[in-house]
Amino acid sequence: MRKRFLLVVIIVLLGLVGIIRWSARKPQENTVPQSPVIAEGGQSSKSNENKQAAQIKPSSLQAASNSNPAVPDAVMEYVKKSIADPQYDWKQPINFYGRAVDQSNSPVADAGIHFVWNDLSPTGTSEADAQSDSNGFFSLIDRKGKAMTVSIGKEGYSGRNLSFEYANPAEGGFYVPDKNNPVVFHLRKKGVGVDLVSSHSGISPDLHIAPPTNGSPVFLDLLNCVVGNDGQLKIEGWKELKDFKTTQNSWGFRLTIPNGGLIEENDEFPFEAPDSDADYQSVMEWHFKNGDPDWKGSLKKSFYIKFGNPPRYGIVSVQTTAFAPGVYLNYLFNPDGSRNLEPK
Repeated sequence: MRKRFLLVVIIVLLGLVGIIRWSARKPQENTVPQSPVIAEGGQSSKSNENKQAAQIKPSSLQAASNSNPAVPDAVMEYVKKSIADPQYDWKQPINFYGRAVDQSNSPVADAGIHFVWNDLSPTGTSEADAQSDSNGFFSLIDRKGKAMTVSIGKEGYSGRNLSFEYANPAEGGFYVPDKNNPVVFHLRKKGVGVDLVSSHSGISPDLHIAPPTNGSPVFLDLLNCVVGNDGQLKIEGWKELKDFKTTQNSWGFRLTIPNGGLIEENDEFPFEAPDSDADYQSVMEWHFKNGDPDWKGSLKKSFYIKFGNPPRYGIVSVQTTAFAPGVYLNYLFNPDGSRNLEPK
């Protein structure tokens, strides 16, 4: 409950920042965007000229701090500074220290690094490039902005990208630079790719399946990508109507592979299915009861799968929500029976 209260307080405070900024604007002013978006290699068309800072009385800020003692000091400090200066977010020092290593934690030299950050430049974003040294280290220093995306890659390796926030400690990915503790980017050296069977079709990577909400099953034929009364994957969902008093409901979801099983997948490089038969579970299910403190309104999971005889191995990802029957699902598998799931 304390975490939930803290989250609500932070959201209210950040909303107050937006209201005060909005009310302090003059109609003829061009203002800094409230929610800048970084696009890899992209350019922003918004101009950041002719900005003026909005001011409020320090006593009001002190009152807000005193009335919300659960708010972290760093967040309160951010709120104060961003209210005093609407451009505060885009003026933060950007320094970054990283290191490129392979799956064995050996350094990857000469990896290409591309930095994109949003700032007060005429285009709204700036960019820079670098290369990792012989020990895999790289850096970017003495820039200013709010948030940055770091993309890294090298021929023969899988690429990676991560985003970092420099202004608002309440946002995800907040980053404090530390030269002695660089951010590690794992690049996996590509192995032998294989031809995989995939559920992807056309422009949409997901299958939309709508099983009945009373628990009656539907089946997915993984070999032919057909939903019907027969298949290797059984899907069941039961979802009650929304309780408007609690804004929740009681609901559940189940996946079954009778002749095989599933293992939850959280790997950075999911290119090889596990080989231990004992780890594959034929049934995976979830139950959420109306009013429970750990109730969730959505479910998103990824699994290694084994099915058929002789067995085939693959990956399936599923996503569903409490109040809609729909299930979004995609999968791939190796038709040759190998555990190798690395695409060509």
